[in-house]
Amino acid sequence: MGYSAAMGSTIELNDTLKLTPAEGLPVNPQVGQVYEFRKDGRRLYHLAPTRVFLVEDRAGRWNYLGHAHVLELTIDAERDQTRGKYRITQLYPPDYAMLANQYEAPAGKGLTGKHRGTA
Repeated sequence: MGYSAAMGSTIELNDTLKLTPAEGLPVNPQVGQVYEFRKDGRRLYHLAPTRVFLVEDRAGRWNYLGHAHVLELTIDAERDQTRGKYRITQLYPPDYAMLANQYEAPAGKGLTGKHRGTA
């Protein structure tokens, strides 16, 4: 059993779906496509039609890619994992992504310089 002996809830609330390729970020993301994701920990995300920010986790640096709708969400308490499906609804142009990385990422975490092209 993977249950914690701690009292209370241990669920993280997120408005950002930050993924690595191993967690479900596609190599070539496409607007309108549906993808699966898997994250360690128990997490809640805004569900469609509310958007979440789609962010690439590149070695701990945040690279804002655009928006997505979370379509399905499953929290597995025994494995301490969250998995689901999301649809990409918007990809930022490169200039906008650079600004989002600078102004929206936690201090010191935004990717600078060359980033994944999304235009």
